[in-house]
Amino acid sequence: MKFILNADDFGLSESVNNGIVECFKSGVVTSTTIMMNQAGVAHAVQLYQQGLIPEVGLHFTVTAGKPLSPPCNVASLIDENGYFLDRQTLMTKEVSEEEVYLELNTQYQAAINAGLTINHIDSHHFAGVYPPLKKAFIRFANDINLPVRRVDNIVSGQESLFVTTPDAFDARFFDTGVSFEQLKSILLEYKTKLPNGIIELMCHPSSEHTSDLTELTSYRDMRVVEKNLLTSAELIDWLEEEGIECIGFNQLV
Repeated sequence: MKFILNADDFGLSESVNNGIVECFKSGVVTSTTIMMNQAGVAHAVQLYQQGLIPEVGLHFTVTAGKPLSPPCNVASLIDENGYFLDRQTLMTKEVSEEEVYLELNTQYQAAINAGLTINHIDSHHFAGVYPPLKKAFIRFANDINLPVRRVDNIVSGQESLFVTTPDAFDARFFDTGVSFEQLKSILLEYKTKLPNGIIELMCHPSSEHTSDLTELTSYRDMRVVEKNLLTSAELIDWLEEEGIECIGFNQLV
């Protein structure tokens, strides 16, 4: 079985960026996706340019921060202060498909203009898989012909998606689900079900210095727990013993 462990939230802050670099060095994390509208983007781009991030995708963001498009062009996605709507509001509101597509393209072009070679797309808080945004997300992915994280893990169906995806995506390695035993259980489950498949899991590591996350997210302490687990020799040895190969989206064909 082949295993993609994608580090979400690259660009959120320097502590997150540094934690992701540490995980890449260990060899278990093989992919990351960048949030182009966050405070740590410039630092993230520097790390990429230094060769510390072997591959990067786009973490499409419409539930945190402000849009990169002119606010007047994405009015259905933002509040009166110009910030993206919170997740609960966005997932139930009738939003403009064209505005979602525009903002996705704007974030993608910002990544390209920053010198990043984007090799796949996913979305922050799974925004791209919820009905109000899913159609625009799929249309954009088809138009640029890049692999994406599966979009059928919350709302079933991705028949209109024509680009490559992993064979399965699992979101259980998060928060209270973060442990060595849980990770082993998930991977062994898929090794039985899809022995020749490609499985993607997400992770959210950071370095120990997380003060820069205080105003950005409530998910802080567990990021350090994730980083320590994902850089452990014990995990690396176990994956090798089980014959589970860590790959990135560059190898997804």
